[in-house]
Amino acid sequence: MQEKKDYILDFTADPTLKERKATITPRPSKGLLQSPWIYVLLLIMSVGIGFSFSIFGPVFGFLVIGMAIGIPTVLYSLVNLKFGIVVLLIISYFLQGLNRVSSGVPLGIVLDVFLVVMLIGLLIRKWQAGDYNLAKGPISYVVWAWIIYNVLEFFNPVANTQAWIFVIRGIAILMIFYFIILYAIDSMSFFKVLLNMWIVLSLICGLYGLFQEFHGLLPFEKSWVAADEFRYKLIFNWGRYRIFSFLNDPTVFGVLMSFSGLLCITLLTGPFKFLYKIFLGFSAMVMLLAMVYAGTRTAYAMLPAGFIFYALLTFQTRTLAFAAFGLAVGAAIIFSDIRSVGPFLSTNSLERIRSAFKPSEDPSFQVRERSQAFIKPYIHAHPFGAGLGSIGIWGQRFNPGSPLSSFAPDSGFVRVAVELGWVGLLLYCAFFAVILIVGIRNYYRMRSPELKAYMAALVAVVFSIVIGNYPQQVLIQVPNVLVFYAIMAMIVRLRELDKVTTIQQNNPYENF
Repeated sequence: MQEKKDYILDFTADPTLKERKATITPRPSKGLLQSPWIYVLLLIMSVGIGFSFSIFGPVFGFLVIGMAIGIPTVLYSLVNLKFGIVVLLIISYFLQGLNRVSSGVPLGIVLDVFLVVMLIGLLIRKWQAGDYNLAKGPISYVVWAWIIYNVLEFFNPVANTQAWIFVIRGIAILMIFYFIILYAIDSMSFFKVLLNMWIVLSLICGLYGLFQEFHGLLPFEKSWVAADEFRYKLIFNWGRYRIFSFLNDPTVFGVLMSFSGLLCITLLTGPFKFLYKIFLGFSAMVMLLAMVYAGTRTAYAMLPAGFIFYALLTFQTRTLAFAAFGLAVGAAIIFSDIRSVGPFLSTNSLERIRSAFKPSEDPSFQVRERSQAFIKPYIHAHPFGAGLGSIGIWGQRFNPGSPLSSFAPDSGFVRVAVELGWVGLLLYCAFFAVILIVGIRNYYRMRSPELKAYMAALVAVVFSIVIGNYPQQVLIQVPNVLVFYAIMAMIVRLRELDKVTTIQQNNPYENF
């Protein structure tokens, strides 16, 4: 039997996509724990942390602990990009939860520091390899175009330059994550690490969300909700608290549960081991149940849209049959007068699900329609928009007297149209279109059944996110935006990994 191997893509050589021939023999070194100095350092750090807590209080003490752990972690990410990616994904899932107990410590800067450090590490590697080429391919080109367009918005005569400085950081720096992952995914093993990390972290978020639903919010979470009137109205409605897990709000949480649950459902049809399918099925049930209790209508619509797209893309008999069965069950729930489904879906939850598919009866949808009708003349008159940060919280901060500062875009597409104009909106739509086109093309050109299953699932997730970005801004908060950039890189690299697998299968003795 041919032994399965993990193949590594060499991005510094001519892109023939053949396996890297060189092997690396590690230099014998003295173990870190064998050095007495490490124990001296740990002793000094322990004493310093103890004094910090006793003299300056818990906030400063936790800050010292964070620095003691964070600085070595960041520095190691400079030399090991894969380690940095894993740590950054973990942080992105729990960052908002930590913010609730951090007493004003600016934890958001952690993501920026990690991304900048990893970018420096990436540039050093390319310099050492003599590789000065930029990332190529349709998806990379459209990413470059999107970054450049946002940078050029600095010269928009109607824009506020201070707001631009604050907002461009979140666009340009976060998009760096795509290029870092694109470089780091050089083998199937690391691809699977990233994919399963996404599933496991989302599963943990979903389990804690169900804990909030069935146990109730913890006291500090209730205090955090009640501290802001807008937040309270968002989270406490329909006579109950909407769950949000570790994330910023129920919307971000519901959307994450929707497209992560979709990933698990679609992977169930792939050629994977039985135990792995049990794990995927359990994860899907947890995520979808948590999605229901999050109460995010957008998430309810994303799931069937993504699965129908997946069924049409793969066009397998069993997938189409399952999609038809799911649609029939969903239609029965939505258009009937069923009051509950088992012990989990109550009347409250079912009514909220039904409201997502009856927009004409939804007051919030009608408010969105009026807002969009109000803003259309402005979009038509400003091809390059009002500038980054002209609406939302940044607009209220830097342009408090402007009519746009109080405008709530809700939709990600509307936000782009207002801030970047209809020219920016066209580019934004092209951005999503290119990702979908490349993903669909790659799917039909790939040969490995396993890799095709991954590709189909990822493209279906992208489609569901595009659908969800119309009624909500689904790509402005972590971890959703970082996961999306990771998906983009996965779509590119899966095709190349499939080529390597095909070469090896056609010539199994190539490496001997």
